[in-house]
Amino acid sequence: MLRKLAHTFILGLASLFAFSSCNDTIDTQQQRREDNEKAFRSFQGKSGYSRVSIPGIYGDNYIYMKYVTRGTGTVKPIATDNVRRQFTGYLTTDWIKDGNAAEPFDSNATKTVIDNPSKVSGDIIGMAIALQNMVVGDDVEVVIPWYLGYGAASISSIPSYSSLFFKVKLIEIIK
Repeated sequence: MLRKLAHTFILGLASLFAFSSCNDTIDTQQQRREDNEKAFRSFQGKSGYSRVSIPGIYGDNYIYMKYVTRGTGTVKPIATDNVRRQFTGYLTTDWIKDGNAAEPFDSNATKTVIDNPSKVSGDIIGMAIALQNMVVGDDVEVVIPWYLGYGAASISSIPSYSSLFFKVKLIEIIK
């Protein structure tokens, strides 16, 4: 009887350690999400950055945008327009850490102008919001939260839950 009680006690103790160690493991996806939400929020109130949205179209969702150079255009593209633009994209966490020394994630970083126009509505939601707040010639910096970018999916060199930082110049609107 004493032997059976000792055996049960040891099994119970082993179970307690096994289950308690599970609670201490770090969920890397959740940590990445939290880090990227913090990086996005760090632009709130940052000099030159404004909260930008398209009222009614994308709900209460917004991005942060800073105009580096104002264009001379007078018309903003709408979702059904095609645009030609120049852009370079970074992970926001990399941009905050390294600024201009950060490595871009996109393949367009070395191109001066994107040759093929693209439909505004065919882009990630955060970029569509930015483009619809620009005129030809605008040169902006855009910060997009993960849920208006690629979301929980990993895309090429962009990990899941990534907040994105873009430098964008609107070259042409094609109606």
